[in-house]
Parts: sequence; structure tokens; C-alpha cells
Amino acid sequence: MADTKQICAMAEQIKDELICDRRTIHAHPELAFQEEKTSAFVQARLQELGIEYKTGYAKTGVVGLIHGKKGAGKTLLLRADMDGLPIQEANDVPYRSKVDGRMHACGHDSHVAMLLGTAKLLKSMEQEFCGTVKLMFQPAEEGAGGAEPMIEDGLLENPNVDAALALHVEPTYPCGKIAIKSGALMAAPDEFDLIIRGKGGHGAYPHETIDPILTAAKVVEGLQSITARNIDAAVPAVVSVGQISGGQFYNVIPDEVVLKGTTRAFDDATRRLLSERIEQIAGGICAAMGATYSYEFRYMYPPLINDSAMTELVGQSACAVVGEGKVIRLETPFMGGEDFSYVANKVPASYFYLGCGNEEKGCTHPWHSANFNLDEDCLPLGVSVLAEAAMRYLNK
Repeated sequence: MADTKQICAMAEQIKDELICDRRTIHAHPELAFQEEKTSAFVQARLQELGIEYKTGYAKTGVVGLIHGKKGAGKTLLLRADMDGLPIQEANDVPYRSKVDGRMHACGHDSHVAMLLGTAKLLKSMEQEFCGTVKLMFQPAEEGAGGAEPMIEDGLLENPNVDAALALHVEPTYPCGKIAIKSGALMAAPDEFDLIIRGKGGHGAYPHETIDPILTAAKVVEGLQSITARNIDAAVPAVVSVGQISGGQFYNVIPDEVVLKGTTRAFDDATRRLLSERIEQIAGGICAAMGATYSYEFRYMYPPLINDSAMTELVGQSACAVVGEGKVIRLETPFMGGEDFSYVANKVPASYFYLGCGNEEKGCTHPWHSANFNLDEDCLPLGVSVLAEAAMRYLNK
């Protein structure tokens, strides 16, 4: 059976191919559920590799299957997200986005390239493992959420998935480092809309109005008391207003103001409390100011909770690939959201971070930046860890 050194050597041998695939995808970004060209690219690659695949998952999703020749066994799912973002790229590189107002600003292009590379390695090693590797090429991680509809379309069935892994490139960690964490990793990114209705009028005569702007200002301030006074200080939680819109002229008090925001939490009780307190505070302030309101709270992705055994598997595999000194064991979770949580809610799973930063190459900009880029030396490392973890899991 191929050992870690052989797996790393094989991944390094296809580095140019990984870079080429990543740059091709990067130059042609597509938004959520519109990944037609990316999906076709994935299908063509899988066909070239002789890998069985199925389409029809959440519109553009693709699922590949690699069956080990050593006999029946477990099924491991490996996932890559495919969508880009509505951002105008600022990078001056030969492979910059060719689509105006669209960019792969979160590394999903590299995730697809690495999963295709991992598929190539595992296909070449199919005589050496039991069970099945299921390849999940997912649309719409950014906001719309493609994981749940893929599950509804049968992602975890035929064959039934026993465990799952996913990675994400992370520019705050230098290339060569890998970060893992057991337990709570990412929060539930819920959303709310709040419309405050008053009585508009002339700005010179505010006493004749019910000012929704002043009311909204008091609401925004009041919402900050929730995490400060209603939630245990040891429990992670966030309430943020991300948008306020209302009014058009200097001297006109508008009839209404719209607030949009997000909450972040790691358990259902805290999520419910945040939702309830937002409405209670907004309702009380509106009543005091003479205004009315309408309120909608949307429960989005569940929190992402990593399985301890699968995380340890990733940790052992990462140590074998990059060395123990380059594996970061995180202690605190992130408040961002990730819809791989739908998979992790169904089967034991682990989601980890692959360092892609490099100051000398200018790869320091964060996710969702118009200048986001990555050190492509990380690509064979990601492939190596995924392939190593798959071999360890399936032959255990």
C-alpha cells in the first residue's frame, strides 16, 4: 500500500495540473446555483479519470464514486464547494476573472482543483483500499446553501455515507500549516429583517413626525445589550446589524427604516433567545417612540460541530504530511458560518483549514476581498492530506 511519502510525491507530481485547474476555474467564476461551466468542467475531468459520477444534485452539483478493489467497506465523503462571489477582482494576474463583477474570492476554485487531484490519486490507488470514496462537488456555499438540497437529492445514500471531510484554504495561516479543531468550529449564521414604521414629515418640524431613524438608532443600540446582559459571558454569541436604509433627502424624515442583520450562536437555545430578545427590544422601543414594526428571523445553517474521532484522523494525517510542528490545534471556534454543517449533522465529519498565506507572494488578503489570492504551493498539500486521511479511514 502507498505510504505517506508516496502519496505526497504523487500529489507533487500533479502540482502543475492542480494549478492549471485552479486557474481555469478562477478565470470563470459563477454564482450560487449557476455553476454550469464549473460543473461541466468537473464532469469532464471525472470522465477523463474513468470515475463514475452522477449529476442532478441541487441543480449543478456533481457526485463522483471511487470504489476500492479490496472489497466492501465504509463510505467516506470528500467535499468541495464550487461557487464564486459577486465581487470585482482587483488582482492583476494572468488568470484573473474574465467575468465582470464575479470573482473566486474565497478559494472555492482551489477546493475544486484539490478534490479533483485527490480523486486522481485515489483512483490510481483503488486496488489498495476497501469501501468507497464519494466526491461531493457542491454548488452555492455562499449564502444560498447547496449542501442541504444535495442531501435532499440523495447525496448521503447509494451508498450510504459513513463519514465526511472537507477543507478550506485560510490566508491567515502560512502555506504549509494546517489547522484543526474538535467540537464546535463555526456558528449558525442566522439572519433577521426589521422594518420600523413611523410618520414622515419635514425635518424642520420633527415634533409632527414619528421618527423611524431615531427609533432605529435606539434599537441598534439596544440590541447590543443582548449579548452583554442576556447571555452568559462564557457562551459565544453575536448580534450585528449589517444594513440600515431609510430616507432620501436632507430635510425629510422618512416613513420607515429597514434594518438587516445577523446573529451567531452554537446551540439552539441561544439561537432562540437571540431571536426573541431582538423582537422584544425592538417592539418595546418602537412602542415607546410611537412607531410600529414588522420582524422576520430566519434560521440558516446549523452550527458546524466537528467529530472528535474524524478530527483526530485529520490531525494524524496532517502530521504525517507536513509534520506535527505545522499542525495548529485551535482552541476557540469561529463565528463564521458554513453549510457543510448539514453534512456534519448527519454523519461524523471534520472540517479543517489549509494555510495558503504567503507575505512574499502578496497572499495575505482575507476571504471575500477583491485582492484575495493564495499561495498555490498549498494545493498538493491539501491533496496529500485528503488522500492520506481517506486511505487511513477506509483501511482502518
